[in-house]
Amino acid sequence: MRNPAGQPLEGIIVEAETKTQPPASAFVISGPDGRFTLTLPTAPASDSLLLAARALGYAVQLRRLANRSQPVELKMREEATKLKEVVVQGAPITRQGDTLSYQVGAFANKRDRVISDVLKKMPGIEVASDGQISYEGRPISKFYINGQDLLESRYTLASDNLPADAVQQVQVLENHQPVRALDKLVHPDNAALNIKLKNKVTATGQARLGAGLVPSPPGALWNANVSPMLFTKKQQLIDTYQGNNTGQDVAAELKPLTLADLQQQAESSNQKPDLTHIRGLGQPPVAASRYLFNRVHLLSANHLVTLSKDNQLRVNASYLHDTQTQRGTAQTFYYLPGQPPVTLTEETRNQLSFNTLQTDLAFVKNVKDYYLKNTLSLDGRWDAQTGDVYRAESQTRIAQTARNPFFAATNRLGLVRPISRGRIVQATSLVFYTNSPQRLAVRPGPFAGALTGGAAYDSARQQVRLGSFFTSNSLGLTASRGPWAYSGTVGFSQEIQRLASALDTAPEPAAPGAPLRNDLRWNRGRYYAQPALSYKTDSWNASLEVPVSYYAFTAADAPLGAGQRLRVAVAEPRLSGRHDLGALWYAAAGAGLSNRFGDISQLNYAYLLRDYRTLQRNDAPLPRSVAQSYNAGLYFKNPLKSLFFNASYSLTSTLSNRLYSSQVDASGALTTVALDQDARRLSHTVGSSVSKFVSPWKTNFSLNVSASLSRQPQVLNGTLAQTTNHSGTATFKTSVSAFDWGSLEYNATLTALRSTVDGGAAQPLAVLQDHHAAVSVFPVGRHQASLAADYYASQGPGPAVRAIFADLTYRYTLPTARKIDLEARWSNIFDTRQYQYSYVSQFLLAQTTYQLRPAQVLVSARLSL
Repeated sequence: MRNPAGQPLEGIIVEAETKTQPPASAFVISGPDGRFTLTLPTAPASDSLLLAARALGYAVQLRRLANRSQPVELKMREEATKLKEVVVQGAPITRQGDTLSYQVGAFANKRDRVISDVLKKMPGIEVASDGQISYEGRPISKFYINGQDLLESRYTLASDNLPADAVQQVQVLENHQPVRALDKLVHPDNAALNIKLKNKVTATGQARLGAGLVPSPPGALWNANVSPMLFTKKQQLIDTYQGNNTGQDVAAELKPLTLADLQQQAESSNQKPDLTHIRGLGQPPVAASRYLFNRVHLLSANHLVTLSKDNQLRVNASYLHDTQTQRGTAQTFYYLPGQPPVTLTEETRNQLSFNTLQTDLAFVKNVKDYYLKNTLSLDGRWDAQTGDVYRAESQTRIAQTARNPFFAATNRLGLVRPISRGRIVQATSLVFYTNSPQRLAVRPGPFAGALTGGAAYDSARQQVRLGSFFTSNSLGLTASRGPWAYSGTVGFSQEIQRLASALDTAPEPAAPGAPLRNDLRWNRGRYYAQPALSYKTDSWNASLEVPVSYYAFTAADAPLGAGQRLRVAVAEPRLSGRHDLGALWYAAAGAGLSNRFGDISQLNYAYLLRDYRTLQRNDAPLPRSVAQSYNAGLYFKNPLKSLFFNASYSLTSTLSNRLYSSQVDASGALTTVALDQDARRLSHTVGSSVSKFVSPWKTNFSLNVSASLSRQPQVLNGTLAQTTNHSGTATFKTSVSAFDWGSLEYNATLTALRSTVDGGAAQPLAVLQDHHAAVSVFPVGRHQASLAADYYASQGPGPAVRAIFADLTYRYTLPTARKIDLEARWSNIFDTRQYQYSYVSQFLLAQTTYQLRPAQVLVSARLSL
């Protein structure tokens, strides 16, 4: 084997093919001197053969020879070799230690614009309608972008606005400990999510501007979103302005979805209390864009700056102005023991106004040997509500007006520091002050029998103010030795509140013995010690906590001469464990005993008008419940096969010292009184989910099923009865992106509800169906057309209701360096105007018919920044 210059060639592959032998049945590689010896099989016989010589960088040499022993000299001519294109595809999901990495490109298609679009198609990950992200059926604890916690609990601002094409991977951090100093000692169960961007320095975001119209009744539409983003090693920012009157609920992006670092389930809440309100229609299980009549503006600024190697400063500020209109008809059936159902039909029109200003300022130092975080939060709300209700049975009209301002100032401090090898000290402090003066006016005055001795009166005016001061402080020590970790925490909390209210029935005087004013002063103290023990190996993770608490409650209403005191010590053990059953399976279980005590809103000695249908007076011992809870689950995940499965069961038995008595009159007015009598509630819940991603088809399947059963006693119109609630839900989802010409999507949810009262009429089974299907077509080049359809069906005691929606979208992407989409969207093509939803509680069934948004057309332009 030689080149044209006569030099020997090494490494040339020589193959022989005969008439009776397949290609490459005999081959050899030339040696350093260019020589080769090729031996052919003797049978079956063939009189000739074809000799082929091949090598990269040389032209193929072919020579036909007689099939006999002979010397052959071949000369190879140099020639460029064209290689066939080879595409190497990595696995869509990979695992390294406790980190699962989802390759965004494996799940995204041409229709996806923001990262939440892609998250919904990843197996094992679920995105709820409010934006909350779950993994293996449990909410995530953190949402990072390039390892930084810019938004903390309000991560929907990022997931709904961060362009998907800027993201390389979505990483699931299992058993993630956000405090680095506790990383080897405390092992949480929940996972965190990290969004890994393609570039270390990323300037991205989106800008969208749209305008449109509603043909009937005629009206103008507008939609705007400007959301610049910057992510570098030294700083991160997400700023946004969003506004629309198209039904897009941007206020949901401010909803907190996770707990703060080192925060336990709150003993006291710094959230706005719901003391009085107008009677709302609730929210149906359909997309907000179907039923939300709004006019909203949202302005938010979120900045994280690295001050030095270890120190960070974070500022999150937002302002929301949202005006909403609700219209619908509600039919409520009260199922009472020994008597026919009471039916109440109401037509409602509500006007809601929300004004919210929120600011967080946080300093963070989070390194292996030190953790310090201090967060100052201010929250101001100025909400107002007006409502008009028409009752068909009595042919009366009720007017309502409510004002619900709220202010809160909160400071949260957390400190973790090692004091020696294997020993860490931890300190936390929480302080907040809240104030909420609220007013409600109802015309004509309700509950005349209880408030004015049966005399009709013009209007009821309820004023109530709740002021709160709360502090919680703790100090803990953690030590470890081998797989064991020991910790002990001591702490105290103090809550001081005052509830002042006045109910005015002028010009009619109050009935004798009907107290209408509260001046309740409340003081609650908790002093506790919490020892804990944990064990962690490669296959086991178990923990035992035994907090022992001493509670001191004092409640006094001096003008009414009423009050009570409670001193009690309780132990609340909690045990949890997890065992890996191999590389793919693990089992988890837990059990616990907890005590829950009521708050000041459940202890009013005088009447409090919550809304025009609810009058409450809680002249009873302080609510207390003792709950025993048990849970178990089995989990499977195979990242290489993109297959996830889990099944779980939970049982809760709750013993309460209060039994609630509800009195429903013929008009549907509800009076609730707390009785000093024990009541036990039993609840069972079972659920399972499976999801699978088929990589060659770019198809994701998921199925979730759940069922629950609960029983509890209730006094209804003077009769003690057991009430039972049954519910079951099955949800199937699939998305297919395997085709060059388009993509498919289908979701279906089936829900069944029933509530029964022993000795009373059984409620009919309420069945709800929700189907969503969408097809996107990419006909040529940069054009895209999408057709989506929703089908809802509701069956209950009333006539069956069905609703069909269809939306058509056309999108063209301009051939520019920055992606610019021009889009036209026709929503609710069939102009469906109503939808009915059923709600089941212990002794009532409410069927609400909502007025929906009419057909509308919106034209918009979207620019990737």
